[in-house]
Amino acid sequence: TVIASLETPENAETSGSQQTAVKLQRSILYEEGDDPNDAGTAVKGDVVWAVTEETVPDGRKQTVLTAKINIPERGVSVDVRVKPNDDDSLPASHLIEIKYNLPNGFPSGDVQNVPGLVLKPTEQARGDALIGASIKVSDGYFWIALSNLTEELERNMGLLRKRGWIDIPMLFDNGKRGILTLEKGPSGTKAVEEAVQAWRAAG
Repeated sequence: TVIASLETPENAETSGSQQTAVKLQRSILYEEGDDPNDAGTAVKGDVVWAVTEETVPDGRKQTVLTAKINIPERGVSVDVRVKPNDDDSLPASHLIEIKYNLPNGFPSGDVQNVPGLVLKPTEQARGDALIGASIKVSDGYFWIALSNLTEELERNMGLLRKRGWIDIPMLFDNGKRGILTLEKGPSGTKAVEEAVQAWRAAG
């Protein structure tokens, strides 16, 4: 299968402007084939996890978890941001922002729908979806508003912290499905934990 044929790249490290090591974890773009007998494709890439701070309109600092995904062979990059919801009119605990950058003439067309995020214990395991609602903001730009009900909030944060792999399912213009799979790895696990602790401390 395409999954079994994937090679595991070693984590790479580069030096940033502040001499901070950037650890590359794995990302994989799966795309559906043309017919039931076509196994489709699986293309390797990388993901860089980080935690940043930004200022919200009322002047407070807000912690943001980011994942920058790159699939060089397909010319695809995706930015994912997870942050506490600061819009009182939106019934959500956190917002997940997903922004696609696809090359001109991408064979499957633009992404039309991202139903949610699925958290998995291993790369090939079946996972559990975060509880929330998906919104298409504009072409290639999606929000997932996570539930603010206490029990569901705790479940979502528990999955985010404890599961090591994340699937982002997608539906393209041409009707084909795709999945973007992200490895948390050591750097992602550390970033998620740091972000969740900061969110809890901020109330």
